[in-house]
Amino acid sequence: MRRIPAWTWGLAAAALVAVLLFLLLHKGGDEEADSGPEVQATATVTLAPVQSQDVATVVRAYGTIQPAADAAITVAAPKAAVVTGLLVGLGQQVRAGQPLLTLANAPATQQAYRQAADAVSFAETDLARLQRMAGEHLATNDQVSAAQKTLADARAALAAQTAQGADRTSQVVTAPAAAVVTALAAKAGDRVAQDSPLLTLARSGALAAALNVQSDAAGAVRAGQAASVISAFGGAPLAVRLSTVGRLSDPATRAVTAIAPVPAGAFPVGEAVQADIVTGTHQALVAPRAAVVFDETGAHVFTVVGGKAHRVFVKAGADHGDQIELTGPIAAGATVAVQGAYELQDGMSVRTGAP
Repeated sequence: MRRIPAWTWGLAAAALVAVLLFLLLHKGGDEEADSGPEVQATATVTLAPVQSQDVATVVRAYGTIQPAADAAITVAAPKAAVVTGLLVGLGQQVRAGQPLLTLANAPATQQAYRQAADAVSFAETDLARLQRMAGEHLATNDQVSAAQKTLADARAALAAQTAQGADRTSQVVTAPAAAVVTALAAKAGDRVAQDSPLLTLARSGALAAALNVQSDAAGAVRAGQAASVISAFGGAPLAVRLSTVGRLSDPATRAVTAIAPVPAGAFPVGEAVQADIVTGTHQALVAPRAAVVFDETGAHVFTVVGGKAHRVFVKAGADHGDQIELTGPIAAGATVAVQGAYELQDGMSVRTGAP
């Protein structure tokens, strides 16, 4: 009979001991698990009721801050000239009488002024000569009258040249009123013709929000309605009223233009703005804005019943300050979690903290 080696018996014994130890440890772990109570996650939240109330019906529009229709001032060249200096920048606020730019006479302007001055001098000399001749009965009264008219015409032409500044080789153009510089049409070194635009101003205090209202909502928008205008970059909203509402739809944007005057200094010219135009009121369910959770599952709130959180998917509507409109399977009087709502999961236990 073949004998089993002693080392084989040793391996079998070691394996048996290992199996017994595993069974003992596993049983002990199960007992410990069974002996302790189940730990459940709990969150602390503040609560608020869903309310049914009258809220404003608004139409949202987007636009820019522009000079009012009657506020634009075009500063033109008083004469043919060369721009020697630009003293203001785009968007700068200027006071009445403030220098805007400097001009030097163009050669043609200098020549025209000299010709006008020479024409006056010649007409004066010619009139004096004819008056002496008329005294000696060598010239007629008609000739004297014609010379007087020639002198008057020459003096008028010289006065016009002087009014344009042609008698000054250098001229400073000033602001006709307190305003904001909205466009620059010339720069230093440019040659400009008489009456060419040099820059455009918008009188201070005469600005407006030009708002694009989509055609499908334009029927509810009327002059006189209140609106809240805010910069596209944030900041405090400004309460205004619409002054005019156009009825011509832009074929490209399918929008009509509504105008709302804004106070001076409220926004820079050209600022992009957003406006909520109040067109009426309606009944709606509202809850605190912080109660609505926005994540990849969709907008939802957590109602709290019997100390448990229950997720309810909703559609979030317009904001009204700290409140937001809600639609969905939720009713007025339902209690929703506000502070701490983002920590909740469906079915989680909650406790109420101080608001």
